[in-house]
Amino acid sequence: MSITLIPLGVVAYLQTSELNRETRIRTELSLVTLTDAAASGERETILRALGNAEAIGASTDLAEELRDQCTARLRTFINANSVYSFVGFLPRSGLVTCSSVGRPLDLRRVPNFERRMEAPRAMVSRNDSPAISETPVLIVSEPYFRKGEFSGYVTLSLPTSGLRQEGTLPLDQDLTELLTFNHLGQVLSSRSPVSESQRLLPETVNLSELVDVQAHSFRARSVDGQERIFAVTPLVSGLVYAISIWPLDSRAATAVEVNWMTQALPLVMWAASVIVAFLAINRLVIRHIRTLGQQMRAFARTRRVPQGAVTGDMALELRDMESDFLHMADAILQDEAQLENALREKTILLKEVHHRVKNNLQLISSIMNMQIRQSDETETRQVLRRLQDRIRSLATIHRNLYLTEDLGHVDAGRLLDDLIRQMALAGDDGEGETTVDLDLEHIEVYPDQAVPLSLLTAEALTNASTYMAPDGSGRQRLAVRFRKLAEREAEIVIENTCGGESDPTHGEPGLGNRLIRAFATQLGGELTQEVSEGLYRVRVQFQLSDFKPEVVDY
Repeated sequence: MSITLIPLGVVAYLQTSELNRETRIRTELSLVTLTDAAASGERETILRALGNAEAIGASTDLAEELRDQCTARLRTFINANSVYSFVGFLPRSGLVTCSSVGRPLDLRRVPNFERRMEAPRAMVSRNDSPAISETPVLIVSEPYFRKGEFSGYVTLSLPTSGLRQEGTLPLDQDLTELLTFNHLGQVLSSRSPVSESQRLLPETVNLSELVDVQAHSFRARSVDGQERIFAVTPLVSGLVYAISIWPLDSRAATAVEVNWMTQALPLVMWAASVIVAFLAINRLVIRHIRTLGQQMRAFARTRRVPQGAVTGDMALELRDMESDFLHMADAILQDEAQLENALREKTILLKEVHHRVKNNLQLISSIMNMQIRQSDETETRQVLRRLQDRIRSLATIHRNLYLTEDLGHVDAGRLLDDLIRQMALAGDDGEGETTVDLDLEHIEVYPDQAVPLSLLTAEALTNASTYMAPDGSGRQRLAVRFRKLAEREAEIVIENTCGGESDPTHGEPGLGNRLIRAFATQLGGELTQEVSEGLYRVRVQFQLSDFKPEVVDY
């Protein structure tokens, strides 16, 4: 719904913007019209003065008459037109000989005299301290030509007090000030004294910047620091302009201000519709989806089905989703319970298998023990005893598998500790005291590696007990270290003291040595056998691997 309202909001916004623009244009035209009407008296006076100056300049014989005759005729003009206080010819030399005052005047020191002579054009300026007139005057200058060449200016002076004629359009009561200025930005007239009216002009806009522009209005801060509305219109194109100053609360200037509230109303309405739509969606959809998501997360963490469905004002589709979730959660719990029961039964059966295998191996070991006691040959007893040790090693492995909680993993450190103690190497064999040093880390391995690791350790311990000899201090020492080298790598080291003749590396390798190599190969490890400083050392490094479905028969 909010998306469908976007085009309507955009259309309303554009229409409102266009309406504001047209209203502003009409208000600007209204302000410009009022400004033009208020300054109509100044415009007529200045236009009449320019026309009179042009007519006087066109009288070719007047400037060529004698000074007294020219002066008399110009005085006659002044007497007939009381609005003027001075009229005269300003030649290019700057020495006035023909004027209404009847005496020569030197105007070469007038500001911008040379530039005015170089670029002749009609001009209107203000002089607050004139040398001839007693009050501030406007000076209207019109160039005149003789035989097609610029000869000078015809200059008229009229007091500013008589600039605004009677019978012009009355000023609007909301108007603060009305000023006229020339193309150079010089103020020509104002309703109040010029020094006071200067404070009402724009602070950041120079009057000369408003020349040669179309009639328009704008808002700016005046010199006195207040915001006002200004309207500018040309009175005499290229020469004189009028600027009116209005307060912000003026009836005529109200529409110049952009009504942002009206323009932003479509956007506000669209935003309100979005908020209403969001609240409605949140109440009818999002809130229930959030609750359903919390139920799902709680079920994933705790495996507990919610006690009851949260329906209320829920939509039909969401009710179906919640119902499907509850049925699915109940089905998952039932399936998991069945899987746990099946796994528990398989674990019990597998443990029973390990227990029975351990019992059978112990039974075989007991039978072999009976056979050993009945044998008279020493060599036969030794062979049977070594075979009995291997069977005991297998029985120890199955006993640990039976006792462990996780049949998929075996604590190799605990398994080796039980194996060593089972073989009773910590005791005294009657030939000397034996010191056993065990350093076994608790590393979990899979049964596929636990079996060859235990058998390799058992064979190495059997060899150690066979070839062990006292060191220089008369003590027999045995050390077994099992540790983790890296993330997936382990090492087992078996060391024992040995004599020169009991060095197992001499001669042909026996069955135990061959079994050690076979078990190391089955582990996938690297076997190292060496004699150093009276110690026989067996080291096997291997990678900890996952379960292997098939065991290679070596």
